[in-house]
Amino acid sequence: MRIGVIVVGIVVLCVMGFGLRGFFTNPDVHLGLRIAVGAIGGGVLWLVIKMIRTKPQEIKKEEPEETDE
Repeated sequence: MRIGVIVVGIVVLCVMGFGLRGFFTNPDVHLGLRIAVGAIGGGVLWLVIKMIRTKPQEIKKEEPEETDE
C-alpha cells in the first residue's frame, strides 16, 4: 500500500508541475508572487511527506485494548 501512495503522490506532483509551468514561466507574473507560490507549494509538499512517513509508525504503536470478559 505504501508504494501505491508514493506512486499516486508522484503522479499528482507531475500533473501539478505541468499545470503550473505556465504560471512560473510567464514574465507578466511578479517574481515575488512566483517565489511565494513556490514556497507555499514546497511547504505543503513537506507536510504531506511528513504525514506519509509518520502515519505507519502511529499505526504500529497502537495496540488493541484488552477487554475483561
